[in-house]
Amino acid sequence: MNNKTFQVGGSIERALKGESELQSLSVLQEAWKITAKNFLTFLPAVIGLFLAQVALLLLGLQVQLGSAATFFDAIITGGEISSSVIEAGYMANFWSDVLSAPLLAGVSLMALNHAVGLPSKPSYLVKGFPFALVSIITVLLSASLQGIANAIFPILGMLLSMGFSLAIMLVCEKRLSPLKAIQFSLVATLRKLLPMTAIFIVILTMFIISFATAGIGLIWTIPFFFNVKAIIYRNLFGVSLHVTTVQKGQDDNDQNQQGDPKVFDA
Repeated sequence: MNNKTFQVGGSIERALKGESELQSLSVLQEAWKITAKNFLTFLPAVIGLFLAQVALLLLGLQVQLGSAATFFDAIITGGEISSSVIEAGYMANFWSDVLSAPLLAGVSLMALNHAVGLPSKPSYLVKGFPFALVSIITVLLSASLQGIANAIFPILGMLLSMGFSLAIMLVCEKRLSPLKAIQFSLVATLRKLLPMTAIFIVILTMFIISFATAGIGLIWTIPFFFNVKAIIYRNLFGVSLHVTTVQKGQDDNDQNQQGDPKVFDA
């Protein structure tokens, strides 16, 4: 049995120096193609992540307000919303994102498969569970910093949201610590600020259009968004592929040994 490792795309060293290649138009075009190719297998996992986040959000509202309906009634009626309701909504959304981090990691790893030409299955959603602790810590730290930045200057919060977007893939694929992942993600993003900003403006526009269609467009936009991030990650930091060649035993019909290559996904 022979094991080989290949690096596809960039590298951490090049990304931190700003030497990795990143072209906004080519990223968006490639993401569109791989989203179409993997749509039917990827969408169920994305829906699973969304439902988990909604369930955690409702649970958070229930714990804080006694009833999740209190929050939604305040929003629907359009009257004056108390500070306690606003705070409950913010905290419920915050912890929903944090606690669903292992599923977010799973979806992100599925998108990395797509970015290197490998298939995925809906069951791959749970591939993030081995990284549960580090993914939760990563999202907790990044979401906290974004929250502080939003309170100071909203545009800074948006910049950090973009800058931290690759951190969860770094802790899973590169096995970095959460702090290192956040730092490297931010530095690499700032080194490629113009193409990154152009890409995220397009994504933001797609989300706005999706909400204008009563949310129907999100069925495409959310998988597309994850695939975009995976391609950016591949181009900046690279993805390691592990190839194992298993030798077949000889039998009556096989006189020579043949290699049976198998590629294990990210």
